[in-house]
Amino acid sequence: MGQKTISLTPDAFDRLKRIKRPKESFSDVVMRLVDQDSKSNKSNISECFGTLVESEEGEWDKILENIYRDRSKPRSRDTRIE
Repeated sequence: MGQKTISLTPDAFDRLKRIKRPKESFSDVVMRLVDQDSKSNKSNISECFGTLVESEEGEWDKILENIYRDRSKPRSRDTRIE
């Protein structure tokens, strides 16, 4: 297995070091955290399945129309004060 070198701020290194388990490499720590994060995201979204119910006919169509209308509006990112 190859190796890659990465740079961490001292704070990031200290945080990883604090959560590192005995006999666990820093690579193991990173993999464990990434796995936890990916599992947590999957389980959170699956908890939402089936929770929304259309209360009136065509409600979802109206919601989508509003979303697409809002997305098509021009947005100014110019924050200069004159």
